[in-house]
Amino acid sequence: KSLYEAEANAFTDTKNTKLAGIETGATATAKPSGHNLIINGDFRVAQRATSFVSGSNNDDTYCLDRWVLISDGNDIVDVTQQTDGAVGNYSYIRLDLETASKKFGILQIIEQKNITDVLSGSDVVSLSFNAKTTNAAKMATIKAAVLSWAGTADTVTSDVISAWGIEGTTPTFATNWTAENTAADLGVTASDVRYTIENIAIDTASVKNLAVFIWCDDVATNDTVGVFLEIADVKLEKGSTATDYVARPFGEELALSQRYFERVSGTDERISGGVCYSTTSALAVWRFATTKRIAPTMAASDGAALHATTTGVHTSTSINFAAVRQTSVRLENVTTGLTAGHGLEMSIKGAGKWIEADAEL
Repeated sequence: KSLYEAEANAFTDTKNTKLAGIETGATATAKPSGHNLIINGDFRVAQRATSFVSGSNNDDTYCLDRWVLISDGNDIVDVTQQTDGAVGNYSYIRLDLETASKKFGILQIIEQKNITDVLSGSDVVSLSFNAKTTNAAKMATIKAAVLSWAGTADTVTSDVISAWGIEGTTPTFATNWTAENTAADLGVTASDVRYTIENIAIDTASVKNLAVFIWCDDVATNDTVGVFLEIADVKLEKGSTATDYVARPFGEELALSQRYFERVSGTDERISGGVCYSTTSALAVWRFATTKRIAPTMAASDGAALHATTTGVHTSTSINFAAVRQTSVRLENVTTGLTAGHGLEMSIKGAGKWIEADAEL
């Protein structure tokens, strides 16, 4: 314990938040692991896509599961999932600067049900993560904060920034969002480093949700596109000391992510059996992999995303989502040439086609 305390005393901010010793992945001292409040902290789950470029990398947009891209405008950074093990334990998120001299970051908002044991008014949490940059001269400043939401529980403003501010200043956060620690420059380098911010008091009145926000604070110096900021193994835990990141089994991480978002894609990916309701309507029920947080918002890549296999293959011309519940939705595949009363198999038509259920915060 004395070793941990020595590390933690390296920095103390105005809210008694301690920025602990910065350790490289090769020399980090092993510590017992605490429960992680973050889902998909190592960015292994990527149901939407593994790459988000112009058109899909706008400000306030979900990217890799549970993570929101926050940026000072659209197309500021391309976002990709990386799995070569260069940062953290295995996979990580890469933020590739596309528009120079702009601030950007990633955000995860945590559902109230998952933070009830840190909302007593006297609890503390600790945040840790790995990060590196490919050019420390151009992207030298990153910051991180635990934010609290004091509005209606789980009805949050996902765009947490009211005003980004000038070089080196912490942004002004949107109404009802408050930083629980005073964000300090973490001094990101070209080496894989683990950063810890410990003993963060969750003491803002009427906290309903928490969020973790990690962002690049440079404006003047990040004037060269193509520089990467890479982040891995994000962990938020109850307690005054940050402990080691331990990855959950992938199936567990996927199921936790699917409470908020689920997409079915891929050629002939089967969804359900069903019935031909009429000569132009095929019905099936999509039972979700896990119960959603709320009745989700449904969407499809386009009207031809589904096909019904019965006496032949019949591609949809439009798709209706009916009776949307937390556990299932009825799919109405409008097509032609069906025989009323026949059974069918509903599946995804082909590459690039998908249907999804979105229950994100």
